[in-house]
Amino acid sequence: MDYTRAKYFLALARTGSVTTAAEQLSITQPALSRQLRRFEEELGLELFERAAGVLRLNEAGKALIPVCQQLVADNNRATQAVAALQRGEMRALQVAATPTTISTILAPFIADARGVIPLLTTLAVEHYEVYQALDTTADVVVTPIPVKEGLDSVPLGEATIRAWVNKEHPLAGQDSIDVEDLVTHRLAMSGRRSVSRGLFDAFVGRSHAVLGDVVECEDTVTLIALARAGRAIAISSALQDHDAVGLRICNKEEMLGGVPLHAAWRSGHFAAAEIHAVGTRLQEFLGINTADGVRAS
Repeated sequence: MDYTRAKYFLALARTGSVTTAAEQLSITQPALSRQLRRFEEELGLELFERAAGVLRLNEAGKALIPVCQQLVADNNRATQAVAALQRGEMRALQVAATPTTISTILAPFIADARGVIPLLTTLAVEHYEVYQALDTTADVVVTPIPVKEGLDSVPLGEATIRAWVNKEHPLAGQDSIDVEDLVTHRLAMSGRRSVSRGLFDAFVGRSHAVLGDVVECEDTVTLIALARAGRAIAISSALQDHDAVGLRICNKEEMLGGVPLHAAWRSGHFAAAEIHAVGTRLQEFLGINTADGVRAS
């Protein structure tokens, strides 16, 4: 299977438009159409429905998408491996995670680890699209989503969900807050697609409490900023914030835990040893930071 034509095919599948795909690929529309026709001839398959000059993927085309994604990902990893061998060292690893995980866990980890680990960069993705990043440029993902078959992984522990207030807040002197008291305050939290929000809502339900005034925001930095400004109590799995105080959330019978995390990467990755070492280091980092909101599992 021709690698370049596979990339062209994926560009069309992603954009749904020959014109848009051609623009992104920096080639002309007729040239792209010719390459896609040759791709069909190479495979001996019809991949598109053609009507009035418009290309739409048929069922065979849709089924081919993951195959081409794998080909492109393998080629990218091979290119990275050759470059690493030429340099004699690993230049950088890309970690895919949600914006929340990046800001609350990965950024503090990168700052703390300094030069002990390979240089890490991050790629922000949606919760339920995280594993797709391994088919593009990501070397490893950090996620609460269960590990997919065919991947290696390291369990990282739990990112504890806490109620954050500023240091002048009347609750700041407490270690914990009962959920029935908590829901009487204005709360700032992520939307319902968030794993941490789902765990919090389930805990509130088990406690037979009822949410009141809620402000939703997907950005963790903004949530903590609202807490620091005294505008709301932020519900977040942030590691720490030196200008805010994190309270454990409880009811009469249990304490709210956190988001279980793991690092996962493709088996046979050329930098598997380095990735595993980073995962182990991150696991240790989260365990060390128990007092700041994360405990090892």
